[in-house]
Amino acid sequence: MGAVPFTNGQEGSVVLVGPRENPKGATVVFRGGEDKLESVPFLEALELLHPEAVIDAVCMQERVFGNRGLESPFEPRSQW
Repeated sequence: MGAVPFTNGQEGSVVLVGPRENPKGATVVFRGGEDKLESVPFLEALELLHPEAVIDAVCMQERVFGNRGLESPFEPRSQW
């Protein structure tokens, strides 16, 4: 999804790898101690994320991996 600002002022990324039903379908990645990359399952990182970032992540997961009828951002839009 790209860079996401955290509620603590830090910045990281939300990485989507599967559907929302899969507990490992999304991960939050950020720089941790000693400049190492750390990752946390999406549901464990909710307190770090602003509400709009959570909504963006869930919507993107549904578009790419779900079956809820949202158009994929990677396919041409259907004509009205």
